[in-house]
Amino acid sequence: MSKNTSSPYHEAGWILNELLSSNSGGRGLKSIVFSNNKTKGGPSKSTYATVCKSMQHLPAINSVLNDDGGKLRRAIGIDTVHNKGLMYVMLYELLFGKYKSIRGGGRLKRMIVKHERELREGVSKHGMILAGLTEATPQFPRYARVNVMRTSVEAMAEMLKESFAESSSKESNYDNSIKLKRSIFIDPHVPDLLVMHSSVSSLLHQDHEAVKSGNIVLQDKSSCFSALALARGNPNISLNCDFIDACAAPGNKTTHLAALVSASLDHVSRETKKEKNLQRSSTIFAFERSSSRFKTLKARIDSIVPSSSQNKSSSKVVVHPLLSDFLKSDPNDPQFANVRGILLDPSCSGSGIVNSLDRWLGDAVTDGNNNKPTTGDKANRIKSLSNFQLVALKHAMSFPSVDRIVYSTCSVNNEENELVVGKALSEMNEKMNGSVGDEWILVAPACLHHWPRRGNTEIGGLSKSQAQCLIRCDGLDGDETNGFFVSYFERKRIRSQSDDRQVTRISHTSVNEIKLPVYQGQFVSIQEKIIKDKTPSLSRCDSHGKNIQCSPAGIAHCSTLKEQAIPLSEHSLKMVAKKKEKKLAWKRKQSLQKAHRLNQRTNKTA
Repeated sequence: MSKNTSSPYHEAGWILNELLSSNSGGRGLKSIVFSNNKTKGGPSKSTYATVCKSMQHLPAINSVLNDDGGKLRRAIGIDTVHNKGLMYVMLYELLFGKYKSIRGGGRLKRMIVKHERELREGVSKHGMILAGLTEATPQFPRYARVNVMRTSVEAMAEMLKESFAESSSKESNYDNSIKLKRSIFIDPHVPDLLVMHSSVSSLLHQDHEAVKSGNIVLQDKSSCFSALALARGNPNISLNCDFIDACAAPGNKTTHLAALVSASLDHVSRETKKEKNLQRSSTIFAFERSSSRFKTLKARIDSIVPSSSQNKSSSKVVVHPLLSDFLKSDPNDPQFANVRGILLDPSCSGSGIVNSLDRWLGDAVTDGNNNKPTTGDKANRIKSLSNFQLVALKHAMSFPSVDRIVYSTCSVNNEENELVVGKALSEMNEKMNGSVGDEWILVAPACLHHWPRRGNTEIGGLSKSQAQCLIRCDGLDGDETNGFFVSYFERKRIRSQSDDRQVTRISHTSVNEIKLPVYQGQFVSIQEKIIKDKTPSLSRCDSHGKNIQCSPAGIAHCSTLKEQAIPLSEHSLKMVAKKKEKKLAWKRKQSLQKAHRLNQRTNKTA
């Protein structure tokens, strides 16, 4: 993409162009953004947001362009321009952006605005797509994991309550709805996980002092399941051992595992006072092969995990980051002799991440006949990922000292989940050559026994009972968290041994001891009301020429659609008016300066 363009959307257009390119190699948004030096360390937040919103609206934009045999698509010439991504960004800004206009100038803008009337008519005609965009992207609660290695749940809950109360006091229309949105709950499944309404994201974000100090980690609920399953999957197994996080960056799961292990060892120390001299410690080896991601991992560990001098607990948990490829590690390396557990959360398609907009790219590249040549590429990419995931899981299973493994992905594809699990079990157990006790088996994590959604049956040769051991999350089916998959493995001998003994169990301290209400879907009713209020209605003419309203459910039966009744907010209208007034003032100033110059010339001539 040429850098000589006059468009302010240059960077966003370049990123989207890379995503749409057949040479992207199946990379996702974040991979492209942070792996290319053209972005100079990462784009601005506004650029990243523009790319995400443009991606989300690609299906709607393509539906408008491809209507009537692709007439508008050919007229605008989107398939002939070199800067296709930039044109998509401009189309989003014109049709769905905040101000419904394109900033800047240039040839691409002229190509688009020439057909602005037809484009807007197309949006009105395809209004059901807009309703679908509102309903298809659920707003999950804001989850915040309290870092109990540095602070307590009580302290953070009180701090946030005060912060929210101060913000709410400035609300002019404060009511019960606002009060509920500022409420803080405790999660019923994950210890030390606070649940808040999505609207507090504007108050609790990455630049918040509690987040920057490492006291709070902003982490989605489902991604907490990996470390939780490894540390609490079997409460009868001691955690006084070492662990490996095979694909650690950016470090949320690594630090969560550290917090859980530290809490477990401290709890055991308090319960077994007679063994005061017994040293309880754990080292977590965090692998990351990318140098840039390793820097992120190390910074995250330094901010969240207390150093030896800061650690006041009786147990010692050390996170040791390794700039190395896990697949090249030696299972018989002496430094891993005390490793008993491995957390494996490898690269995946990310198909479960509802609010990560890579998923909209499936509808991005189409021609006038609605053909999607990316289908084969997507299947090949999933197959390639699945092969890599299987190799990584089998490598984890080859560590002789390891007796428990968690394999997880943020994918909802069977090929990356049940199929990988089934193949790994079959191939590795067959390789054991009948070694009694060393076989790997699937176990239902005890800490998630009350989670209802389980694995898919009859995939990868898994039985129904094995599928019941697997954990699945579906953000599009009411789970209020992103799509996720978790499998927990144990050696057969460990399962039989742990059943015969009872290790001091760790209570779910957050629910049992913290004086916070347990979250049970209290925010769902608010979200349903928001969707109902924001769902666009369409107007059409009846047989007498009068405008009547048509609900989204009845759009398919509406005819002679006239216009889409999606009014701008009061704030947006004020901004549009302010922008126009500023432009007029600039024109008046230019006119006065021109008149002044003409008068000066006239006086000189005279």
